[in-house]
Amino acid sequence: MRTWAIGLASSVAALAALATAVAGGQTVNVERSRSLVVGTPRGGARAERVDAWRTGMSRTLLPTSGLRSEWTVSLVGVLLDRAPLVDWNGTTYLVGTRGEALALARDGTERWRVPTCVAGAPGPATLLSDDTLVFVCGTGEWAEAIGVRDARLRWRTRFGRAAAVFPAPLALDDGGVVVATTRDLAVLDAEGRERSRTTLPEATTAPLLSAQGKVIAIAEGGAVWGWTPGEAEPVRVGNFGAPIDSGAALADDHTLVAATAGRSRLSSMDLLRGTVSARLALRSGAWLGPPAMNGATAYLSLTTSAGEFAVAIDAAGTELGRAPLAGHSRLASPDAGADARLRDHHTAPLADAAGTLVYGAADGSLGVVASDRSAQGHGGSESWGGSGELMAQACPPVFGNADPTAPQVAGLAPLAPGAFVAACHSGTVIAVRGARAREPQ
Repeated sequence: MRTWAIGLASSVAALAALATAVAGGQTVNVERSRSLVVGTPRGGARAERVDAWRTGMSRTLLPTSGLRSEWTVSLVGVLLDRAPLVDWNGTTYLVGTRGEALALARDGTERWRVPTCVAGAPGPATLLSDDTLVFVCGTGEWAEAIGVRDARLRWRTRFGRAAAVFPAPLALDDGGVVVATTRDLAVLDAEGRERSRTTLPEATTAPLLSAQGKVIAIAEGGAVWGWTPGEAEPVRVGNFGAPIDSGAALADDHTLVAATAGRSRLSSMDLLRGTVSARLALRSGAWLGPPAMNGATAYLSLTTSAGEFAVAIDAAGTELGRAPLAGHSRLASPDAGADARLRDHHTAPLADAAGTLVYGAADGSLGVVASDRSAQGHGGSESWGGSGELMAQACPPVFGNADPTAPQVAGLAPLAPGAFVAACHSGTVIAVRGARAREPQ
C-alpha cells in the first residue's frame, strides 16, 4: 500500500500547485454569500481512469472472487460510451451519448437525469470538488463546457471550436476545471467563468493529465505538451515518436507510460528531461493501452494470435507475469481487419494495490484476475499472475447497433471496498461485489 500512498501524495501536491497557478484569476462577489469547496476531491473515481494521473488505480481493493451483481439498472433510452464516475459517498454519475447527465444512488436508484447537449456527442466527464459533473459538448460550430449538479444545469461556457472528440477534462483541487477541445485549453472556475486559455500547436484527443503543476496534453502524433495556466503558450516536453494507444498514465509525478509505436512498444517518458525509453517491445501481438499503474508497475492487455492476456511489467521492463483473459474470443486474431477495429474500442482495465485486475471483455463479460500474491495478501513485485473469474456476458448487446465495434462494456470504476461499477453501452449499469484480498503490508 505504500507505493499508492506516495503516488497519491505526489498527485495532491501537483494538483495543489496547478490550482495555485490559476487561483488568482477567480473572482468572488463579496456582497453575495456563498461557500466555495476547496481541497482535493475525496474518494471514488472522480475522473476518467480514476484520477488526474489517469492511473486506473483503485484506492480501495477490488473483488478477487465470488463475483455477484449487487444491483443492475437499465437506463431506458440511454446509450453509454464512457466509464462511470463515483463520488466519496458512492453516487455513480454517467453521461449518455446524447448528453443526458445522470446520477444513481449507492443502491442503484436513479436520483436525477438532466438533458444537456443539443447537438453532437459529449466528451468524457469529471467531477469537481462540489460534485458538479463537467463535460464538453459541441453546439454548432462551438464547444461548450457544461456543469450539472443536483438535477440542475448550473452553467454553460463557450470556450472553443467544436470537434468530433473531446479530451477528458481535469478537475482542480480549488473547485475549478481545465476543459479542452482538440486544440483549445481553458481553465474555468467553479462557476464556469473562464480564468485563462491557450491554443495547442497540435491536435489532441487523449485525456488531459496533471504533472509538475502543469496540464499535460498528448498530441495525436505522440508529442507531449505542458501548459502552466496563466502563461500564454504551452511548452513542448518531449515526443513518443508515434501515436499512443487510447491514453497514457503517470507512474509518478514525472514518468509518463503509454503503449505506442503501433501498439508494439510500452514506452516511458521522463517529463523532466523529455527522454523516452522502451520498457518492453513486442515481436508479435499488440499492447492495448492505456495501462493501469500501481506505482512503477504497469498492467495492460496483450492480444496475440493465441488469445488475450493481462500482463504486469515493472519499471525495468521485466515481465512479472501474465494471465489469460476469458471472454475475448473476438480479439484472438490480431491481424484480422475486424479484430483490429475491435481493438480500437477496447475497455481499459482497473487495478488495485494488491495486484488484482478488473477488465471488461469483448463479449460483454466482466472479469477479474487475482494474482497469487494478492490472494495471499503479500506485497512485493517479484511475481504476478494467478486465478481468474468471469461474470459471463454481464453487459447485454445493443440490438441494431450502428457501430458493431463499440465495446459492450463502456467503462469501469471502483465503487467501494470489494466492489466496482460497470457501464454497458446498452445503457445497463451493474454494481459488482465479491471477496477481496487482504490489505498489502
